[in-house]
Amino acid sequence: MLLAAFFLQGCAQEERFKQTATLEQFEKIQSEQKFQQESKKTVTPMLPAVGVNSAGGDDYLLGAGDLLSITVFESTELNRDVRISAHGNINVALIGDVNVMNLTVAEAEQQIEDLYKKDYLHDPHVSVYIKEHMSKMVTLTGEVEKPGTYTYVSRRKLLDVLAMGNGLTDQAGSIAYITREDPKTGETKNYYVDLDDLVRNGNMAQNHLILGGDVIFIPESGQCFVDGAVRKPGSYPISNNMTVTEAITMAGGLAGWADNDKIKLIRYMGRGKEREVVTLKQSDLQAGVGDTLVLLDQDIIYAESSGSGKFFSGSGFTLGFMGTGVSYRDPER
Repeated sequence: MLLAAFFLQGCAQEERFKQTATLEQFEKIQSEQKFQQESKKTVTPMLPAVGVNSAGGDDYLLGAGDLLSITVFESTELNRDVRISAHGNINVALIGDVNVMNLTVAEAEQQIEDLYKKDYLHDPHVSVYIKEHMSKMVTLTGEVEKPGTYTYVSRRKLLDVLAMGNGLTDQAGSIAYITREDPKTGETKNYYVDLDDLVRNGNMAQNHLILGGDVIFIPESGQCFVDGAVRKPGSYPISNNMTVTEAITMAGGLAGWADNDKIKLIRYMGRGKEREVVTLKQSDLQAGVGDTLVLLDQDIIYAESSGSGKFFSGSGFTLGFMGTGVSYRDPER
């Protein structure tokens, strides 16, 4: 027994990560980081997605290939569907060729009404409806299965366009960014859409109308790293509001040789800054504390090993995280 005690004492492991903040201090840090992120959202050029939800007809500039439905309310015989030629012309009943290239729907309606009023009708009322948008393309980039440029055939919403690219990859983040050029001013505007709210919660208010010429970018989700005395160490994508407890569960839970009082959450604080380390106990996690700590990109969860547990299990561990600038290795392996 005495020999075993000496042996186990020799196997005792020095902590790989020293605590730099108490739980209370870390929660304050997290609160400040959340405030900073929310503040960035208010000053970022990424505008609220409500702006993406315009009907599109008022701002869309007509172009070659677009299919238009023209209705003349005073005479149904003049109604027809016409496609814009390569030169921008449409053939209008009685009038003949009318050039509508780069006009808005409202401008095309006014032009046709003026021509009818000049020679044929006293007070014409004309409606132009875009049945197919063929003159513009939609570009999908980032974490979609088939990135590329697609023909914008008709009025499509975000989920329709994502389906054109065979949907999202497993690494897709929770935000979609839409870049749109104002056809009048040429100014580029950016919008963001909450994909988690759309896909997980089924909030169709987030399923915004996509216009021809839009570029949709799906960024990669953030990554957290779970290592040490866990059953399935590795990197894991951070889903919306993912917590410490959820990450440990994804990693298969704590291993038998884990020190239940020394579970470390290590937070990246920015380039050139020291990481903050807080120590959690399994009792903290069971009490729900782990459900209040939301993970950020490059967070590390590291379960320290107990000396006796590691001795009896015969296991070691390696900690190496690509892209974080941090590499730790167990000298015993």
